[in-house]
This record gives sequence, C-alpha cells and structure tokens, in this order.
Amino acid sequence: MKTSLYTVLCIAIRLGAVLMAVGLLESVPLFLWNLNSSDGRFAKLALVLTASGLAIAFVLWLKPGVLAWWASSGRSKGEVFESHIEANQIQYIALSVLGVWLAISGLASMTSLAIQLVRLHLQIGGYSGAQIPGAVLGNLSRALVTTVAGVALALGSRGLVGLLHRLRGYPTQPAVAGGDDEITPRD
Repeated sequence: MKTSLYTVLCIAIRLGAVLMAVGLLESVPLFLWNLNSSDGRFAKLALVLTASGLAIAFVLWLKPGVLAWWASSGRSKGEVFESHIEANQIQYIALSVLGVWLAISGLASMTSLAIQLVRLHLQIGGYSGAQIPGAVLGNLSRALVTTVAGVALALGSRGLVGLLHRLRGYPTQPAVAGGDDEITPRD
C-alpha cells in the first residue's frame, strides 16, 4: 500500500474532528440541565462554545487538506510511504487500538468515579436517609460497559475484521493465480 504524509495527515485530522465532535456532543445534556440552574449564563456560554467547537470540527471534516498542507513541511509533503501491510491488517490494528483506548478510558473513568463514590459515601454517612445520586452510579456503570466493550473489541478484532470482510462480499480465501503446477521448489 502506498500513501503520502499529506494523506495520513488528512486521515488523522478527520479522525480528530470526529473525536472532537463526539466529545462536545457528550457535554450538551449537562449544559442543557444547567440551563435551569441558578446560573444559566454559564450554561448559555458553554452552549455557544460547544456550537463553535462543532462548527470547527465540521470544517475540519470537510476541509482537512488545508490544515494538512500547513502541517506538512514542503519537502516531505510529496514523500511516498510504502507499506506491505494489507487493508485487513490495518483494520485489525485500528480496531485493536480502539479497543485498548476504550478499555483504558473506561478504567480511568471508573477510577475517578469510584473515588467520587467513596467521597460521597463518607460525606453522607452522618445523614439518615441520604442516598448516593443515581447519576454517579449510572456513570460508573457506563464506564464499566466502556471498559468491557473495549476489552471485547481488542480481543475480538480479528473476528470482527473477518466478519466485515465477509459482509462486504469478498471471498474467504484470496484466489491464487494458477495452480500448484506453477510453484517450483528452490534448490
């Protein structure tokens, strides 16, 4: 497979734009909930900044070449990278890396949420009838699901790549040109 630095940067910029948009969209419900709180100005400012960030992510998705051109130096821009890795192997690597990233992200979230849960438990321990908010437990379960899904993706990425390969209609084994007749042993 042959590619250039410019192409790799365009792919990375589009991936960053998607991650940026997803991260911003995750925070929107919190801002909307804060609109009803006593200090709605913060939430309105946060919504404006989120909308601006989404606009930037949208532009980066549509025009990654502008930033890629600026980021790549003039001499190495046209340099061609050649790799003997097949597309299925790249997909396997990408899914494995995504799975590991999700697992680590989920573990980090579970750790911080567990600390918050212990702190809340200690704070409300003296009050009778006080309960831990359901949102904390919900976030903890979401982090657990993220961790388990990441581990499952990392461990099952080879099977998932095979499934995607079959769904696209490719044959299970690549056809070999010729037969065994054309293979000559080396001395």
